[in-house]
Amino acid sequence: MNPLLLPLVAAQAAYVHRTIGKEARPEGPTKGLVPGPTGAPLRLLVIGDSSASGRGAPTHDLAFAGSMARAIAKRTGRPVEWRALGKYGATSERIRHGILTEVTGEWDLAVLLVGVNDILARRSVEAWTRDLTAIVETLEQHAVRTVLPGIPEFGAFPSLPRALRRYLAERGQALDVAARLVCAGRTSVQWVSSADLGPAEPSFFAADGFHASPAGYARWAQAVCDHLDL
Repeated sequence: MNPLLLPLVAAQAAYVHRTIGKEARPEGPTKGLVPGPTGAPLRLLVIGDSSASGRGAPTHDLAFAGSMARAIAKRTGRPVEWRALGKYGATSERIRHGILTEVTGEWDLAVLLVGVNDILARRSVEAWTRDLTAIVETLEQHAVRTVLPGIPEFGAFPSLPRALRRYLAERGQALDVAARLVCAGRTSVQWVSSADLGPAEPSFFAADGFHASPAGYARWAQAVCDHLDL
């Protein structure tokens, strides 16, 4: 990006930061069980930022964690026991030193939703790589498989001005490249591109134009589930 546009990007980012995130926090339990006809429950952990915390949906059941559990249950026929563990505004650093310390027990699948706030905070690729590596290594100790969806394509976000969309998209691509390298060679860790979501329709977003709606979470979770070998 042209360096002369960076002051404009900074001003736009400050405005967006003041206007997004006004969606109410989801109500209800942060864990649940989707019934299935056969087999022992598959244990699903969704951990990360505001998407993991379900911002944009009225309940966690209608956010990413519940949607992912239903997609897995439908595909496998197994019941799915799920838990959502996320925090609004969390960067990879905050997840590493905060949220991750709350992870206990053993899980069949961990889905890590992270990256958007690292970009908004203008964290370096080096810092992102360091913290992401530590998170993935810890999750490997708790989960049979860990999945890292790629950073959403900012070009589709209706709440973002054009210059800011371009800057965030460029930064997102850089962090995605680093994330793929972190996941490469780890047999139990999989990176999944968010480009496979396809064009985002208005119904994908919550009222703030930034977080996903229940329909958006369902579509996102299904796209991730479709790439898993279950």
